[in-house]
Amino acid sequence: MKCLCPKKWQGFFRAIHDRKRQMILDIIQSHKEINASGITKNVPLSQPTISHHLKILSEASIIHTKKIGKEVLYSINESSIDECCGGFIRKFTHRK
Repeated sequence: MKCLCPKKWQGFFRAIHDRKRQMILDIIQSHKEINASGITKNVPLSQPTISHHLKILSEASIIHTKKIGKEVLYSINESSIDECCGGFIRKFTHRK
């Protein structure tokens, strides 16, 4: 059966499905804006593993990245989450 969902939904839901990425998102949300070393202090994962997950979340447009000098700050991309989740809900419910 062919999926009729937009590709963006597929990437979005694949990215948030992972429990480690959910933990990282919780940390980012609680700090509003945080760098990778700050995430490493709050999540029991290695820095390379966190960087891998941050890349996936960024590519799925779930987080924003902002580079300031050599530092990269991460924050939640609320508009992208709203667009994906809202679009998904509108597609499969009677809400408009």
